[in-house]
Amino acid sequence: MVDFEFNQSKEEWDGFLEQHGGTFLQSYDWGEFRKEYQRVWRIAARAEGQIKGVCQVMEEKSPFGHYLYIPHGPIAPDDKTRNELFRKAGSLVDSSCIAIKAEPIEPLSLGWKSRHRIQPQQTLISEIKATEEDILKEFDGKARYNVRLAQRRGVTVEESDDLKTFYDLMRQTAASQNFNTYPYEYFQNLLHYLNASLFLAYYQQQVVAGTIVVYFGHKVTFLHSASNHKFGHLKAPYLIRFTVVAGARSKGGQYYDNWGISQQRFPGVTSFKKGFGGQEFTYPPGREISLKRFRFLIYYFSYWFLKKY
Repeated sequence: MVDFEFNQSKEEWDGFLEQHGGTFLQSYDWGEFRKEYQRVWRIAARAEGQIKGVCQVMEEKSPFGHYLYIPHGPIAPDDKTRNELFRKAGSLVDSSCIAIKAEPIEPLSLGWKSRHRIQPQQTLISEIKATEEDILKEFDGKARYNVRLAQRRGVTVEESDDLKTFYDLMRQTAASQNFNTYPYEYFQNLLHYLNASLFLAYYQQQVVAGTIVVYFGHKVTFLHSASNHKFGHLKAPYLIRFTVVAGARSKGGQYYDNWGISQQRFPGVTSFKKGFGGQEFTYPPGREISLKRFRFLIYYFSYWFLKKY
């Protein structure tokens, strides 16, 4: 018999995730981080004293009401447990929400196909090779050239705690590329709660690029990046990627995730990331289960209409 329960220890929760390929979005620390902004629940399916599956559920807002959200989950080695966790989660945590939405890394068969995404559906994941030369061999010719060009031009990369400088650079990048960024406190909390690091690239004592990476299990994920386009000729973002990947093995890294590609929506960023090689992954479609039927239909078909038109 399978029981569903809350409040597992961090060690047991993360240990199960690492064993079964879960990402940082289902990690205990990500849940603690997200509690700064929303309600979070952790549910485990347990049988014979052992965890058989987990899902971390968060409350999100929409113009049509609150809904529940499972990023990169549920996680379980079998389809039956994943679908049962998805089905049960809504009634276990808060049935006042209009729906429960999952963006899984393994397919789900229940619910309606989601009409909007929160997390990237496509990404690039690469194995971290043993030596710097082998890492460079995985890059394409342009990326290898630009790594060495940045080195020749005197760019250096260091792990840093100068979040303010990175945030100023992120705001500049957001303004120049016309996207919204998170407030300063978001990045501050991210670095506080997660096993995460900030790397900055310097040229003549000036910060010209930066990135925040998250370590979970055996994977390092490039989550947020920024650069000063006035110094684009220095190719500093290439050297940052290479430096982080080359140093990741000392922190247990075996793979790195470039976190999101889309040739249609972000052609420039996608071409940049593809230069580092790796295998393209497309996650399964998101799924949604109605909890409040009338309000759910308004919510669901409104997103369908926006996407179509």
